[in-house]
Parts: sequence; structure tokens; C-alpha cells
Amino acid sequence: MSAARKSIARKSIARKSIARMTTARTIAVIGVVVALGGVTACSTEEADVSVPVTGTDDACELSESALPAGRISFEFTNEADDVSELYVLRDNDDIVSEVENVTTGTTRTLTADLAEGEYRVRCRPGQTGEGFRTEFQVTGAGGEAARTEDRTISLEAVDFTYPELDVSDITAGETIRFEMTNRGEQAHEFEVLDPTDEPIGEVASMDPGASGGATISFDEAGDYVYQCILIDPATQKTHAELGMKGTFEVPPA
Repeated sequence: MSAARKSIARKSIARKSIARMTTARTIAVIGVVVALGGVTACSTEEADVSVPVTGTDDACELSESALPAGRISFEFTNEADDVSELYVLRDNDDIVSEVENVTTGTTRTLTADLAEGEYRVRCRPGQTGEGFRTEFQVTGAGGEAARTEDRTISLEAVDFTYPELDVSDITAGETIRFEMTNRGEQAHEFEVLDPTDEPIGEVASMDPGASGGATISFDEAGDYVYQCILIDPATQKTHAELGMKGTFEVPPA
């Protein structure tokens, strides 16, 4: 990788951190492990099993293809030339959990509580693009299954807003399926932060013309934030800084 590209990647990471610390909500993302969809990504509880994952410039290597249900620690080592991140995904590509900003030569732990089913790990060297995936199966009793959505909200992403997005009628206790289509000319994502400033779900970054979704539970009343914190190449600002963010209140049921 060229020095220029490495420089751009470092700027993107720094900008990503600044955006999350200054968008009306403060959350740490340098070296953060994110819990999504009610799954605990990192805690003091011991895992039932630990499995190595190695990310390179062209692969995401998982040492086991079958794992037992329960708390699984993914020991992610980044052997790529650039900073990387690791996702654990359900079979519909919903994000279970992720660990970001893993520098070259370091190892980070991502712990997820997984029920029986089909999953995949995804490594994204440079934290851009689709990255590389490896499928695995979880068998047996235990773990935390994905919640069933109460209803679906469809939205579109353009440069730089979510036009006609209506989240005004969400109430505490609801689980919402967000289905997003990217109508813009750049990649976009849709991330939701809860009243404690923690990310609780994310429609992962997708290229123009693509569609994807995420199931997000709103367990408590309060003020929530949605945003896209990808970087605009022309301005080196986050999409949130350019207007792709908003706040909404979730009232008690």
C-alpha cells in the first residue's frame, strides 16, 4: 500500500473518531468494541470458547468452521498492511457485533453471544469496501437469538441525507427492521445511538445502488441519534457533518 493511501486511511480513522465525539453525543471509537442488537461484544464475563481470526490483505481466516452456541470470543489478529476491522454477521448480513480500528500487528477480542444458526466473519482491511468473509456454523443450545421485528421502516440514503425518513412514531420496547437503499453516488451507512451514547445497531456501509438492513431494538425511552459517519473524499468531512444525521425521541410505551 502506498504512503498516500495509508495517510488517507489514518485521516479517515481520526475523522471518524472526531465525528462520534462531537455529534451531540460522545462515544469513543478509537479501539472500541461495539455491541449491536443487544449482543454484548466485550465484558468481564468469560467466554465459553475462544477462536482465532486472522485478517490479511486478501482474506479473513477463521480457525474453526463449527462452533458451539454461547459466548464466543473471536481473537482477531490484523496481519494486513493497513488498519482493519472485524464483523460478526448473521446469515442475512445483519451485524451482530464489530471491533474497529485494529492496527497492523495487533490482536483484539470481540465476544458475541450466539445462538444456533449460520454466521460469517468479515474482515475489512483499510476499513473500506466489502472486505473478505468466511462462513461458520453455530450448533447446540444456548446463546442469544436475534429478536423478531415488530415492523419495518424503509429508507433511502442520498448525498447527504435520509430523505423522508420518519422515525417519529417509535415507542420504547419496539424492535424495528430498517431496510435501506443507497440512492446516492457514494457509499452510505445508517447507525443508531441510544440515550447512553452507545451504538445499538447499524445498517452497514453499502455501495451506490445496493440495499441492506438491520434489526434494532429500542429498549428504553429517551433521545436517540441516527447518522452516517463515512468520509466524503472531496471535503474529508464525515457525512454526518454534511447533514446526514438527526435526533429523535422515543417515548415510553
